[in-house]
Amino acid sequence: MSRQIQKCTMLSGLLAASALAPVVLAKDAATVEELSRIIEQQQRQLEAQARTLETLQQQVQSLQQPQPAAAAVDTAVAKDAPGVVQSGGDRVKLSVSGQVNRGVLFTDDGKETEVFNVDNSNSSTRIRFIGELQANDDLTIGSNIEVQFESNASSRVNQDDQRNVGPNNFTERKLELYADSKRYGRLSLGQGDTASNSSSEVDLSGTGVIGYSSVSDMAGGILFRDADTGELTGTNIGSVFSNLDGLSRDDRIRYDTPSFGGVNLSTSFIADDRWDMALRFAGDFGSFKTAAAIAYADPNEDDFDSRISGSASLLHASGFNVTGAAGSDDYDDRDPDFWYIKLGYQTDSWASWGLTALAVDYYSGDEIALQGDESESYGAFVVQQLDDYGTELYFGLRNYSLDRRDENLDDVFAVLAGARAKF
Repeated sequence: MSRQIQKCTMLSGLLAASALAPVVLAKDAATVEELSRIIEQQQRQLEAQARTLETLQQQVQSLQQPQPAAAAVDTAVAKDAPGVVQSGGDRVKLSVSGQVNRGVLFTDDGKETEVFNVDNSNSSTRIRFIGELQANDDLTIGSNIEVQFESNASSRVNQDDQRNVGPNNFTERKLELYADSKRYGRLSLGQGDTASNSSSEVDLSGTGVIGYSSVSDMAGGILFRDADTGELTGTNIGSVFSNLDGLSRDDRIRYDTPSFGGVNLSTSFIADDRWDMALRFAGDFGSFKTAAAIAYADPNEDDFDSRISGSASLLHASGFNVTGAAGSDDYDDRDPDFWYIKLGYQTDSWASWGLTALAVDYYSGDEIALQGDESESYGAFVVQQLDDYGTELYFGLRNYSLDRRDENLDDVFAVLAGARAKF
């Protein structure tokens, strides 16, 4: 009986083992399959990491090598980057620059004192776009678009019109194309400086932003007042003070020779048979920095035959400087002329922010508007540069007087303070 029970027990154990075996085997097979899947996944991750490391290594090697096509890469990146200024072609370099020049003008016409918020006409608020293409080692092809926006220009506001004076829009300064060759010179076509423009305005004093030979820019619109009646006249400062500065800017074709020892010659031709020419010089002599210009212009007008203008400036290494300008016109009924002198000093040792420039000047003009007129002005100025901010702070004062036949006019006294920020 006991043997039968033992056999039954053994048989039951075998049956149980045979019943559990498939379950255990099935579980082991599933485990093996899961392990295989994990191993394959890790293998793929390792392969991907290897490819990434290889790519990074190639990039590092390429960065360590010279990049002759860097400009093209930069252009491609710029085209894909929003908000980045870019040119219309891969070979064209576009530069954007400009300035904002605002000030507060105080005037005293002998009876009333006025305060104006102005755009400083000595150097107006403006923006420019210059596109250049380097055709070869010698030749550069370029274009220049420069416009100004003068809101309440200091040369236009007056006692009767104190705000919203002048056009409320951009006005042209330069719209030109040019080809510039180191060997053959520069040819310019379009709206821009005539050859004689700025010939009366050479100035190394560092105070041109507030005072230079065009003395009417500070307060040109202010009207003189009759000293006897106290009434305003119809004569403003801008009409009787001028530096006779060439033919200004116009639609012209202009040629400038290359510089030979600091000297270059230029000429331009404008519509109506108007033309001009100018000779300029810039260079150093020992401890002196010098610059000068002289020009002749034919305006081809019925009563206006010719204009001669010139200026020169000398800056010593000590900071002391002197500037002079003069000019004359040939009219049928009168011969306007002027002369101008400025003495200045500049130093970068007074303030850590940048250069400090001081100057005083004197202007004398004859028959600028009418026969017998004598106009006179003197002024004093200070300019402080803030190098880290691309900004200049300035302060200037000027007195204007006019002697006119059969009129007794009060002097005008003006003070202008402000800032010019460049970008």
